[in-house]
Amino acid sequence: MKKLLILLLFFITSFNLSANEKSWNLLQEGGKIVWIRHSITSPSCCGDPDNLKINDRSTQRNLGKEGIEQSKRIGQLFKKNNIQIDQVLSSQFERCRDTAKYAFGDYKDFPPLNSFFRQGIGADATRQLKDIKSFIKDWKSTKNLILVTHQVVISGSVNETVSSGEMVITDKNLKVLARIPTL
Repeated sequence: MKKLLILLLFFITSFNLSANEKSWNLLQEGGKIVWIRHSITSPSCCGDPDNLKINDRSTQRNLGKEGIEQSKRIGQLFKKNNIQIDQVLSSQFERCRDTAKYAFGDYKDFPPLNSFFRQGIGADATRQLKDIKSFIKDWKSTKNLILVTHQVVISGSVNETVSSGEMVITDKNLKVLARIPTL
């Protein structure tokens, strides 16, 4: 029984390594869209406070030490795997900006990536998702496009549920090609 358990563990580990290798190989080809849910926040539960203001960090959930380290690991993996990046676009929420900053350094705000989970902050899911799709349709590069955003935006765009720091790789038609699990 113990040998069977060890063998099963070996196959599961081999499969995960193979899946991750496939994901990084896809990104080395370029021309992909990488959807990244912001890294772990502190606190990690409960959503944003009722007094949320997009331009006020103190009213938002932010990255803690764990989230900062997770963001740095994401960036290190992109460097280690020699992934070419065209541009990094981020939601205007501080947890997304910080994820982009700690992982990649340079990024640009892209308001359509803002969360529309909480209404009353100018959120409009239909318009935002349309704007994202339009941008991607017009985007042309042999490098990869990085989108740092929120669970609701990723699920609304590509119908995938992701954890903090998890990545989904799609083509320009938003077909899911691979996932890279939370680091």
